[in-house]
Amino acid sequence: MSTEGTVEREVKLGVWPGFALPDLRGTFDGVVAGAPQERRLEAVYFDTPDLRLLRRGVTLRFRRGEEPQELWTVKLAEEAPAVGLSRREISVPSGPSTIPVALEDLVRGWALGDSLVPVARLRTVRNRTILRGHNRAPVAEIDDDEVSILQGSRVAARFRELEVELIDGAPPKLLDRVAGQLRAAGAQPVDQIPKVVRALGPSALAPWDLAVPELGARPTAAELITAGLIASAARLVDHIAIVVLDEDVEGVHQARVGIRRLRSDLWTARSLLDHGVVRSLRRELRWLMGHFGEVRDLDVLLERLPKDLRLLDQYARGGAEDVLAEGAKDRAAAYEALRGALRTQRCGDLLGETARIATAPPFKGRAVQNPAAEVVPKLVKKPLADLRRDAKKLGPAPDDESLHRLRIDAKRVRYATELAAPVVGKKARQAARGLAQVQDVLGDHHDATAAAVRLRALGPRTGPAGVWAAGLLGGLAIARAAEDRDRFQSVWARAAAAERWRWAE
Repeated sequence: MSTEGTVEREVKLGVWPGFALPDLRGTFDGVVAGAPQERRLEAVYFDTPDLRLLRRGVTLRFRRGEEPQELWTVKLAEEAPAVGLSRREISVPSGPSTIPVALEDLVRGWALGDSLVPVARLRTVRNRTILRGHNRAPVAEIDDDEVSILQGSRVAARFRELEVELIDGAPPKLLDRVAGQLRAAGAQPVDQIPKVVRALGPSALAPWDLAVPELGARPTAAELITAGLIASAARLVDHIAIVVLDEDVEGVHQARVGIRRLRSDLWTARSLLDHGVVRSLRRELRWLMGHFGEVRDLDVLLERLPKDLRLLDQYARGGAEDVLAEGAKDRAAAYEALRGALRTQRCGDLLGETARIATAPPFKGRAVQNPAAEVVPKLVKKPLADLRRDAKKLGPAPDDESLHRLRIDAKRVRYATELAAPVVGKKARQAARGLAQVQDVLGDHHDATAAAVRLRALGPRTGPAGVWAAGLLGGLAIARAAEDRDRFQSVWARAAAAERWRWAE
């Protein structure tokens, strides 16, 4: 089902029952106001019973009376870090009986496995005034809304507000000018929050489940580890909407990073945690990461191949296009498998358990109440020693599989180092940057070797030109892998230098 997306530019103002709109003529370059048009709207808002969506700044509603058809709309969070989600509206025409799958998928991460139920019903008498510019084109809308909050058939409360919204292409200064005239007429600033938040009150303004706590000057080990786990869990959850929209490959990448960091931090702190609980969660996270990983590997391949294609002759380019098409088919299938996994009860349970453990880790023993500066750097010591030992075993000509395993180990030490950085400071951050460079080189190496393997499978699915092109592209990938293998030793030597790690020894 197709969706429609817009980005709002609006301001809300509170008014009393007798307020009347002032004359807005000449507000901005000949802007004139039309006659108000009345509409009667009814909206039902859906959320988890404890308002997880609203507490993240997300709303899901069904509304009739505004558009020609009944419409479901999701408004995404203003502050969620996921790419491209700045107060974006996505709507799907549909009846009231069932939430459209496209929108349920969109908010699934923030629901953390809980069911979506009606939480508020609002009835609005809206008087809309259209502002038009000198060419008579609409530039802004002023909605004068009298909102009734319903409990069953009874009106529980009422409020009135103005909402001024610019239409695409209107000058941004117009919003300030119109709002200024309305305030001069007596309209009052109000919190820029959705109507449903005003209707539901303080419970909708409570902190989000995965809001990362601020650390004091001397956090305990428990406080530092908890903050790290919450940040990783939030990264996963916030990016599920980007994965569902499938407009930016960073969605899959960042969600996968969230899972990897979470698994790594749980492993790093395992001596301080209930082993059985942590092992079960890490196992389930690995299952979900597998679905993300397949899509991510194909995204990397499909991003690289067009660059390599330019190096081929005309005959090979034709075959390469066929290879790309086959790769795109695999990506589509992997993406649908990922979407299917996200819809399962297993995934819902996993997201709920992830949030529960991240916010209240199953700590054991008294050490977690000691200062993090005393406890957490020690957690880096053993994985660092293991990494050094494995790197020493590689020898001058390491094979691909050994480099891949070392990359995983380096990533784990890097994440542990970044976990310790808030209490260790500059030395830990420098050490982490060195490992990030190692990770980049070995990551490029892994991408190249994985591309060569996948191209061997894609080529035979095309014609002779495709087989030839896949061979040439695979050769380029193998050559890149060899270059990365040669780069590894010097990058590793700098990252592993003893002076970078004295804080962890």
